[in-house]
Order: sequence, then C-alpha cells, then structure tokens
Amino acid sequence: MELVFRNKIFVLTKPSKMKQPIICLFLLTSLGLSAQDKKPKVSVSGNMGVTYEGYGLNRNPTGWTGYSQRKPWNQVRFTFQPTITTPKFSLPFNFNFNTTPTNFIGPYAGIGKQSFGQYITNPSNNFAVNPKYKWAELQLGTQYLNYSNLSTGDVGVFGAGFDLRPDVWRLKFFTGVSQQGVNFFSGGANGSYKRKNWMAQLGMEKEDSYALLFNFAKGKDDKNSIPLPPPGSVLPQEGFTMSVVGKVNIKGGWYLSTEGAQSIYTKDLFLPTSATAVTIKPFLDGNTSTVKDFAAEGMVGRKSKNFDIGVKVKYIGAGFQTVGYPFMQPDRMDYLLNTRFNAFKNKTNVTASIGQRVNNVSNTALKAKQFIGNLNWFSQINDNWSVNINYNNFGFQSNSGINPFGIKNVSNDFGIAPTYTWSNTKMVHLLSLSYNYSKYDERDVITGLTTSNNTHTALLTYVPSFLTKDLTPDFSVMYFINKLPGFKTTLATLSTGLALPAMKKKLQLRGQLQYTFSKNNTFTANNNFIASCTIDAKLNKKTTWTNFLSTNYFKHGNELGLPFIGANYLESNFRTGLMYRFGK
Repeated sequence: MELVFRNKIFVLTKPSKMKQPIICLFLLTSLGLSAQDKKPKVSVSGNMGVTYEGYGLNRNPTGWTGYSQRKPWNQVRFTFQPTITTPKFSLPFNFNFNTTPTNFIGPYAGIGKQSFGQYITNPSNNFAVNPKYKWAELQLGTQYLNYSNLSTGDVGVFGAGFDLRPDVWRLKFFTGVSQQGVNFFSGGANGSYKRKNWMAQLGMEKEDSYALLFNFAKGKDDKNSIPLPPPGSVLPQEGFTMSVVGKVNIKGGWYLSTEGAQSIYTKDLFLPTSATAVTIKPFLDGNTSTVKDFAAEGMVGRKSKNFDIGVKVKYIGAGFQTVGYPFMQPDRMDYLLNTRFNAFKNKTNVTASIGQRVNNVSNTALKAKQFIGNLNWFSQINDNWSVNINYNNFGFQSNSGINPFGIKNVSNDFGIAPTYTWSNTKMVHLLSLSYNYSKYDERDVITGLTTSNNTHTALLTYVPSFLTKDLTPDFSVMYFINKLPGFKTTLATLSTGLALPAMKKKLQLRGQLQYTFSKNNTFTANNNFIASCTIDAKLNKKTTWTNFLSTNYFKHGNELGLPFIGANYLESNFRTGLMYRFGK
C-alpha cells in the first residue's frame, strides 16, 4: 500500500518498489512541515525613538529675574519600549532616559556629573525589564508596584524582584533604592538621604472571586550617605509596615474588601536606642523616636449593570506612617457612601459620593469634622442637546487649640456644561458652553477673620467637522475672574487651531494661536501671545518624524513698578524626533 497526500488528506494506494524510498522521504518531509507549523510564533510590538528638545528664554530689561528658566537649554531623550511575545513568554522593555542631568531639584540647579548608579536611579530616567513566562514574572529596574492601599504603592524603586502567580497562589518580592543621597546646598534642595526599600506579598487570590494577602514593606535611610546632615526637618528615617488584605465577591454583585495594617516608624535614626523602645525583630530595632500605630479600611457594596452602591470606612492612626505612601495624612477617620446609576434608557449617568472626614481623631481639643461631597451628572437630552453637571465640596474645620480661633477651610466647586450638536450632509457642528464657580473660604486662626477666594470661569468652544474635507478647526473664548479681599484678577483668552493632512496624508499639520488679556486691580493690562505648530511626517509604514515648535511672549503692564514697567520675556521651545514602531 502507498500513502499519498491529496487535497490535505492522506490516501492509501498500492505502491511500486521504486517508489517506496520516495514515499518515505515525502512522508517525513510532510510531517516535518506540520511540526514546524505548530511552533510558537514570535511577535514584536511597541516602539523606540530619539527626541531632541531645545529651550530658549530672553528677558527684558537686562537684569530682570522675574521669570526663571523652566527647562534645560538642550535635552536629548531616548525611548526604547519593545515587547517580545510568544504564546508562553513575554519580554517587555521600558527604557526612557535623557542626556542632561536632572532630578527633583530641577534641570537648572547646576547638577554636576552623576555616577552610573545615580543616573539609572534618577527619577527623570526609567530603566525596566519585565520578562514573563506563564505565571512567573521577573521585575528588573525601576518599578512602581502597588501591593495594597495601606502597605506600599506610591513609590518608584530601582532594583530587582519577582511576581509568582501559580494558580491561586501569590508570592511577590522586590528590593532596591527609592532615592539617592542628595547634598544640601543653599538656595537649592534641602537634600535627602539614600533610601533602600524592600517589599513582599504572600497569599491566595482568584480573580473576581476572593483574596487573602499578607503584605510587608520596609524602608531605611542610610544616615552616612551624604557628607553633612542637611539642616531643618530632613532626618534619616526607617519604617516597617505589615498588613493583611481580605476580599470576597458574592453572587448577585455583592462584594466585601478589608485591610488592616500596623506600622513601626523611626523618625530620627540619629537618636539613641532605648530598652523601652518599640522594636519588631528582625525587621526593625527602635529608638526613642520610634512609634507604632495601626490603620484599617473596609468596603462593602453591590455592583450591577445600571446601579452601584457601596460604603467605605478608613481609619489612619496618629502614629501610622509607611514608606510605601510617604504623603498619607495620618490621624483621621473617613466615612463615604458611593453610588452610580443609569436612568432613562442609559441617557443619564450619575456618579456621586457623600461622606465625612474626622481629623485629629486622637486629640479631643483639635478634633474636627469636614464634609466630603462629589457629583457628576451627564444627560443626553435628545439628539442635539446634552448637559454635564459636576459639584465638589471639601471642607475642613477644627476647634480652637493653641490659637485663639480654630482652622476653617471650605472649598465649593460647581460646574455646568451644556453642549449642542447639529449636522448636515457636509458638516458636523459642536458648540459647548461651560461655566464653573469656585468658592474657597479660609479663617485666620489668630484674628478669626474669614477671607473668601471666589472664581468664575466661562468657556465657549466651537468645533466644526467637515465630512467632505480633511480639515479640523476649533475656536474658543474664555473669561476668568478671581476676587480676593483687596485684589481682583481678570483674564480673557481667545484661541483658535487648525489641523489638516498633506501629501496624501503622509504629513499631519496642527497649528494653534492664543491671545490672553489679563488685568490685576487698577494696573494696566498684561498681554500674552502663544503660537505653536506641530508637524508629523510619516516617512514609511513604521517610522514617523515628529516636530513641535512653540513661542510664548508675555509683556507686563505697570504692576511691577519702576524700573520694570513693561518688562517682558520671550520663551521658545523646539522639539524634533524620530519614532519607530515595531510589529506589523
């Protein structure tokens, strides 16, 4: 018998003797080709590019320093973000780095030559590689990892770690440097100590079902990382936080989420140790400045297609502090009711929350309550009309403590934005008018006087879209007025833009012009003119050449007084770069 391949089907026929070797060779070749078809395919996506940016600033009269340089004079930035993917493996790169030394001090602070370690950990640069095979991920370079709301999630760390997720199990670990040591210098930054961090997570989790996770986060400053301790409030610190997270989703859209955490935090590593100090070995040896406290949050609610409702409670102890959220406000209790619903056949969508924050919970004399409110209401009235309404309220009030009068800060923001659209066979028109009112009241704790900062903003926008032409213009007018006791600022802004393609859509052009008239009290007016242009050229299927040019001219009236009446500056910015796209 003979095995013959016909129309993708093997058919048995009677072979001759001479054909047998040929048949075997053909059969092996066919099986080899079939095996090759089953091999995993490799794909590459993402992009890479290089960009140059030049900055210029001219100030008049000579010697006037009323407007400072905002960017480096010259900057070259590189981007390398490809992702290599197979059915079981992925390798994403995320490299963004520049040639001019910059960091949180600013690009114009006279920073000297950086070491290699300082360069790769600089906040303005990003070097990260995250190879992943099935359920295992290796994390290298700068990572912003969020483990939970009370442990860590707001700090970038340069280092190495892993994220393992076999079935429902979770095992994570990462360690590295979150900040380099920066020397203090007069007129510049306060300085900082080098800080090393590590974080870990262990537990079980099933997506959209349940979770039980234990989190640990540690950060410690190196008090010998800079030659001289910076003056003021910058102190070397150390902190350790542990938390447990529980989540469960129940049939019918109901959910429950909780987290409890405890922190042990040393506020000054230079202080001496003490036998009675708070200590948690082997993670942290305390001293006389070490404090311990806890925090907790809980959420319960129900989600559905057209209606959500939930309650959230959060408590942060007075001494609770974590290196994973360095700016978390302590000593407070939050109560919040959240809801979302769709109505009138989904033509109305409402998201709202209402609640209360209690500050200074641990201090009876200074304990204060503040109202928290938020509303976002959108309605599609008919085919032409729609309206969006928003409201935000954030207030803070405390009883008198050391000062004669307590603190009172109340902010109210209200906005309404109706939109009207109409069309014909050649054009679609959009006309939008938005109005926003903001009122901020603040009481002086010494005199007891309350001052109000009231702002009115009105913006009218018109955008015509041509159905038969590749033109996209826009026009807008804005009026702004701000009133303080004894001070009034008025602004009026006119803006127009135009976008259009050229050269068979291989060139995308965009221009913008803006003029602003501003006036403070009875001083003569200030004038501001801004012009910008964007030119993007598609060199081939995968390569784009981007260009951006802007100029900003501002001339003061007589508010600066002699000898700077009419002082002005001209700011310019030029950016050009090549961007290459991987993949098809």
